[in-house]
Amino acid sequence: MFSRFPITPLLRIWARLGLRARLTAFFLLTLLPLVGLVIAMVVQERAQKIELARHDTFLFAERGAVQQGEILLQARSALQMLALMPEVRRMAPGKCFQILAQAAALYPWNAGFSVVTPDGDPQCTNVGIPLPNIADRVYFQQAMETRRLATSGFMLGRVSGKPRMAMALPALNDDGAVEAVLVTGIDLEWLSALSAEVAEASGGTVTLFDANGTVLAREPDPTGLTGHAMAGTPLVQQILRQGAGVIEGPGLDGVPRITSFAPLGDTGARITVGVSREQTVAAVDRKLLLGSGLMVVLVFLTVIGLWVLMERLVLRQLRGLLASAERLSVDRFDIAHPCHPGPAPNHAGEIGEVSRAVHAMGRALQSIALKDPLTGLGNRRFLDGHMARLEAAGPPPGGAGVAVLYLDLDGFKPINDRHGHPVGDAVLAEVGMRLLRSIRDGDVAVRLGGDEFVILARIPPEPAGGADTASAGALALAARIIHDLSLPLAAGGLDLRIGCSAGVALWPWYHPDPARVLHGADQALYAAKKAGRGQAVLWREGMPA
Repeated sequence: MFSRFPITPLLRIWARLGLRARLTAFFLLTLLPLVGLVIAMVVQERAQKIELARHDTFLFAERGAVQQGEILLQARSALQMLALMPEVRRMAPGKCFQILAQAAALYPWNAGFSVVTPDGDPQCTNVGIPLPNIADRVYFQQAMETRRLATSGFMLGRVSGKPRMAMALPALNDDGAVEAVLVTGIDLEWLSALSAEVAEASGGTVTLFDANGTVLAREPDPTGLTGHAMAGTPLVQQILRQGAGVIEGPGLDGVPRITSFAPLGDTGARITVGVSREQTVAAVDRKLLLGSGLMVVLVFLTVIGLWVLMERLVLRQLRGLLASAERLSVDRFDIAHPCHPGPAPNHAGEIGEVSRAVHAMGRALQSIALKDPLTGLGNRRFLDGHMARLEAAGPPPGGAGVAVLYLDLDGFKPINDRHGHPVGDAVLAEVGMRLLRSIRDGDVAVRLGGDEFVILARIPPEPAGGADTASAGALALAARIIHDLSLPLAAGGLDLRIGCSAGVALWPWYHPDPARVLHGADQALYAAKKAGRGQAVLWREGMPA
């Protein structure tokens, strides 16, 4: 009957295998899930490294754009201040130069202040060298025509040959005519500092393009691209077309890079931060190669060990059983043989232990993410663990404690609804970065979800004024955070503003249970929202739940 169902060649081979070979094959099959899990984890880590590099480079690019925006605001304020001084407006000999030199010392970004006649001739300047007539400059003509402040795009200075911006502000007399024009140059010293930080963090390259795709500055620049027009390359074309974002592909030097870019205000210029994709995943690839090699060696040694153990602990016993059976068949029973009646060794337990150990290794290979991937802050699981540790440790001695700040962004939802989630995510990422800059080492910043955040700030032991001093310090920190988050920010090529409200509660002064303190801070936040937003409220007895 069985002849109707011929055995396949694979089954024939399996039927010919001995017990040791079959058990080895089963053992290797039990390793396959573990191998797959390890490979999946390495691949996932590789993808996370790439995504982290995309996130970090974009934050660097946006930070450069924010720094440039802050410099432009300072330049505007400096020119407006100088325009109010009669000695400057009238280009008083000696006094005008002295005032301009003092102003230049206050602003490290400036490339010099000058007072120019309506004809474009510099009459008073702290630059120290004769300056050419600037009547042909578009920004100067625009300032004369509109009688308002005008800003140039990035350009190469006529005297310095370096990429700079210029800003011009007309000073009007009582009749409304232009009496003089105040001019300042803005250099790119901040770009060098940003480039050094990028190079230290990721070995990347920072590049500045003007609106036409010309490389104005690049650090480092081993290939000498500064000053070259690159508008014809696919990378620059995509950068100029999109405005802000992240691109993966060949960089200007042909090296595959992860390139993030952001606009510099309304100048049309772009700042880009690029890191080598190969360098980003090199550590993970080395780990994969090393892990694969170790796994092959481990499997090889394990198979050899399994064969030896099978020989000593199983096959030897089976051969003894066979020999005993043969002896019994011919009445030659040997009392010294392992199959002698009595307790026989049981080796199944040892094999079972090996199998259970392998499965235990598989179950042990897991990780728990404790960070919010968007902002880099701790997540709710991290906060729960931290609060549990505070509760387990109990109130600290000596008057120390923790200030709990419960934060909620004001005006974020309209931005997210109007401009979409990518812009909203960029705003949240910037909020996370500003919160990290606002707290001290040892303090904790957490994103609970949405636009809610929590700060846990350490209160040193034995403050001079007890709870009053601790409350004042916590409210001062909350006020600083509200101020920092209220500053303008750039996201998705847009200049945006948000606000922040904060509720403050002190542990253990409010309650020895950290969870109750967090709830109290939430109540105080509700009170701050109800009182008009943009402020911090300390929890007090009697606040509504």
